[in-house]
Amino acid sequence: MRADDDSAQLLLIAGFAIGVGIVVFTVMLNNVIYASNMASDSSTETSSFELGNVLALTSKAYSDAYTSAISSGTFDSSAFKTYLSSYEDQVVKSFALSGTSLDIENSSLINAHFSKNGMDDGVAGWTLIRNVNLTNNFIIEIPDASTLADASSCLRIEAVETGGNMLWAMDIYDSGGNVNLSVMDSNSTLGTVNSSGYTSLNITGNYINGNIPFNFHFNDLTSSHEYQINLINGTAGEGILAISGNFADSQSFAIKRHAVVLANITIASADKELFFSYPVPVPGGRT
Repeated sequence: MRADDDSAQLLLIAGFAIGVGIVVFTVMLNNVIYASNMASDSSTETSSFELGNVLALTSKAYSDAYTSAISSGTFDSSAFKTYLSSYEDQVVKSFALSGTSLDIENSSLINAHFSKNGMDDGVAGWTLIRNVNLTNNFIIEIPDASTLADASSCLRIEAVETGGNMLWAMDIYDSGGNVNLSVMDSNSTLGTVNSSGYTSLNITGNYINGNIPFNFHFNDLTSSHEYQINLINGTAGEGILAISGNFADSQSFAIKRHAVVLANITIASADKELFFSYPVPVPGGRT
């Protein structure tokens, strides 16, 4: 059944690519050629807008490939590469009809930082999710304390009320080779703890490493509020993130970030070639 589901997903992506990609990339390449005689700022703006279509398609393919590869519980690199190769083969055939070649270089997984795009040079201060009124699952995993900064420039995760008041915050930093964290409200520190080795923080379940009780106070301090979750100094550490819950309008959300894939894409016509590279956090989710 999974093979059938994967094939159906690939056919759906490829079908969408046929309908959108050929038109978009034909227009894109024509615009790039035309814009070569115009100001460089205008050319960049036009191509950036139009390249968004293939970025969306490829990001979805990477997300689906990763989800398929971890379906057994552990990451299957062969399944990941096979899925992406099948996607590329089908999309390449679609674009070939317009005389345009497309090459997607399969990339290995990169450890994710807590920055916006998951890279060590990404935007360090950003909002993970907005307009939340319930978080039913929130887990952070830190594989190695050595990837964290010290207390002076620590990673901070905070829940901020829509009106701007801070409801809850947690600082995570390295001290003596251990993962240290402090939980606070707007007035004071509510608790501190440290952990050695691989550290899993179940923020909504109030457990560390699956069996050590620790009150994160997240549920108590965010209950009955509408809030957003911000990450500050997101480049100050590597790790895994998973969060799910409901928006204020009762719609659900789920976001997971296990790793990052660097997508390298080359698009070429008879007289023009474009190359761009961008990070794709996987498996992704609704934000």
